[in-house]
Amino acid sequence: MLPLRLPSWTALLTALLLLALPGLGNGCRRPAPAEQAAAQTATITAIRAQFPADPSAEQADALEKPAKHAAKAYAALLALQKKHPQDTAVASAQTQAEPLVAEIRRLHRLATERRDLAALMGGLKVRAYRAARDVAVPRLLEALAAAARQAAETDLDSLPRFVREAAELAAALADITPVATATDSVTTQLTREDWLRTAERIDCFNRAEPPEFALCLGLAYTVLGKTGFAFVELDRVDRATFAQPTHAALVPLARAFALSRVGFTQLAALEASKLSGDTEQGRQLLAAIHAVLAYCHAAEKDWKQMDRELALTVRIWPDNPLVVFLSGERLLADGRKEEALESFARVSAGTEGAWLAPLLEKRVREVRDSRGEVPPLLLDNELFVRCALHSLIAEAGKAERGRSLVRLLTVVRLLPGTLAGDLEPVAGGAP
Repeated sequence: MLPLRLPSWTALLTALLLLALPGLGNGCRRPAPAEQAAAQTATITAIRAQFPADPSAEQADALEKPAKHAAKAYAALLALQKKHPQDTAVASAQTQAEPLVAEIRRLHRLATERRDLAALMGGLKVRAYRAARDVAVPRLLEALAAAARQAAETDLDSLPRFVREAAELAAALADITPVATATDSVTTQLTREDWLRTAERIDCFNRAEPPEFALCLGLAYTVLGKTGFAFVELDRVDRATFAQPTHAALVPLARAFALSRVGFTQLAALEASKLSGDTEQGRQLLAAIHAVLAYCHAAEKDWKQMDRELALTVRIWPDNPLVVFLSGERLLADGRKEEALESFARVSAGTEGAWLAPLLEKRVREVRDSRGEVPPLLLDNELFVRCALHSLIAEAGKAERGRSLVRLLTVVRLLPGTLAGDLEPVAGGAP
């Protein structure tokens, strides 16, 4: 581990002396606001200069104290600016210090998230799942194949709900779909032969598990809030081995979603940076990540960061219903209730956001019924991740090339219910 270079006492003392020296030379004269501002900015600059560019988990604790010093110096600077709003030197010092403090905060949070993620992955439940995985996952695949065989011999609708859902999941995972003819006016059901082919293909997965299955498991565990289990699966994925190269782009998406579930926004942003915006699919995945990050920052009431993520999302995918929904929430934060309601109405009016209608209707009622301050957004992170996945499925389904992505994300949408019932006893509750 590289030693952390903390701000030297010389640098800090120099900053403090900028406050003290004028007083020494002029009796007990209090330093002018400009001199105080310069001293606080010098302290912040010295601390930022000593922060590592890419801090490790091991450096998180050592960075905590200087990060607090920087925050305290910046708070003092803001207090000076509030007291002397016309002082241009104070305003200039604040402008200089603001990005430095933001970067100090980001780097400290990044190191802290890395430390906390390492602790999560080293926890008892995650280690138990990792040890049981080679037994649990084959057992899950056997259960899916068995459900498909039951569907082959019995009318699907007559099966118990859990078996029916497992059979449908098996068919989606095996990519077995009804063969439609030009005269079909209704959705064709899978035949007995289709269900048997499904079971055979799932059996093959048990002999040679495709990387897509670990990816689907990782995303499904993300929906369930089991971030540790999700990373066990995602760490198994070799992006070079996907049958469809476009599926590799889902790995950063899955990791970013998993990180967002535990509030690790800096690590999630790093995953987003791995995605290319050169393709339509890449742009949609990027927009989905930025939308989820915007929600995370809204939950923390970090409106500046929410604005930044929303701006990125709007630029990439302006018609995404989630973007319009979050934009309405941002307007509410500024007290612009009527404009927010208009934003919600735009989503409700369009067919693109029909699946979001129940959530919007509930939120509109909350806003209209509120007196004074609007109640905060009470939206579960799991629901928002599900919404983001739904928006991706809806958009990808518009293009023929998006069919494989739709299939994979449909598997993800079906998996959580099966996982909760099948693998839960293996490793206990959520890590």
